Amino acid sequence: MPPLITTFKGINMENSKNISTNYPNVISGIDTLFYFFESNKLYNDFYSDLLKQLDTSKKIFEEKSITYENRDVKVSINNNIFEFNGRANGFHWFTHLDSFVKVGFKDSNSNQALHNIQVQLIGVGIYTLGLKSLLRYVDNIFAHIVTGYKPITRVDLNIFIQSDLSWFNKEMFVSRKRKYTSHLKEICSKYKLQTLYIGQAPFKLRLYDKRAELKNSFKKELMYDYFLRYGISREEDIFNIEFEMHRKHLRSFSIDSVDDLLSHAEKLFKESMDAIRLVDLSTISKKSINSMNRYKADTHPLWKYIQDSYKLKDFLAVDMPLTKLKRKSYHYTVEEAISEHLVLAKRVSSKDVVVDEQFYSEVLIGLGKIGATDFKGIYLKNKGLPNDSAIEMQT
Repeated sequence: MPPLITTFKGINMENSKNISTNYPNVISGIDTLFYFFESNKLYNDFYSDLLKQLDTSKKIFEEKSITYENRDVKVSINNNIFEFNGRANGFHWFTHLDSFVKVGFKDSNSNQALHNIQVQLIGVGIYTLGLKSLLRYVDNIFAHIVTGYKPITRVDLNIFIQSDLSWFNKEMFVSRKRKYTSHLKEICSKYKLQTLYIGQAPFKLRLYDKRAELKNSFKKELMYDYFLRYGISREEDIFNIEFEMHRKHLRSFSIDSVDDLLSHAEKLFKESMDAIRLVDLSTISKKSINSMNRYKADTHPLWKYIQDSYKLKDFLAVDMPLTKLKRKSYHYTVEEAISEHLVLAKRVSSKDVVVDEQFYSEVLIGLGKIGATDFKGIYLKNKGLPNDSAIEMQT
């Protein structure tokens, strides 16, 4: 059988016996990290204070009959401001004002099989600070209520690739365990692969068009700046290959904590690439392609290249000194208020609502800032009527 040559943007390769060196640029990393904190004996007092802050913050709105959303409710933890997200699965969830991290807290007397503090590191934090800096940052915020032990619950190990991988399809993949490839999902756009899922929790491969995902994302500029640092262009195709692994899967590799993960992440990624393989179907007969013998096909040279390229040295080397970090200041300025009201005014004006002094006088009444009599005086002044007409207006 003649060697198969696969050509697409950034790559020109032959089979494993004759491989070109024209491979794409890649960036290895850790895209998602969830873990618990083990709490210490000071946690119960902290949790009681947190609930008091939450209640006080809500009452500020409720006492003035002001409608609010969860994110309007703020609490302070070790001089860091967090926005309330709501309750889920027995935890009160909060997002750091800088959107670097989400944290959940629960009553220590409920569901004692779980630790009291859950942490979800957000991509904005990972790609802004670097993973090691972000871990240290979160450690510092909660140092007074934790022991330092961080049992891991989920990690997504990923690699960005400067290439168009839309030529992949589910028939080109085989797995060590049949249950992985028995759960397959393709999402295509205009006859072009956009996303491919293989497997399900606790172990899943996700491959997708990163540029398409970023098109309407608030992280777009952050990510393109990050790519540029590593020589990946926003003008060319970018795909992401990531393995989502949950605690049950990680424990089978004796990975229990965040420290365990960081020590074994490269080996774990390479193992995952062996567990689910992209194969070169030209290395087996047509009969085998449509049979259970498809797994006998050679691993595709590109898959082998990606597997060998996964190195975390540069990713973990990004370590911003926390003294240089400028935290968001929670001071709502007049300029910000005016800007938000301009957006609101444009929105309601398009619905034939008149935004004028009378409109804002009614808003001030709703806030309890002025009384009804004051409002009538303002209304009459705007209409060019004398203030003594207020008595007649009351009827």
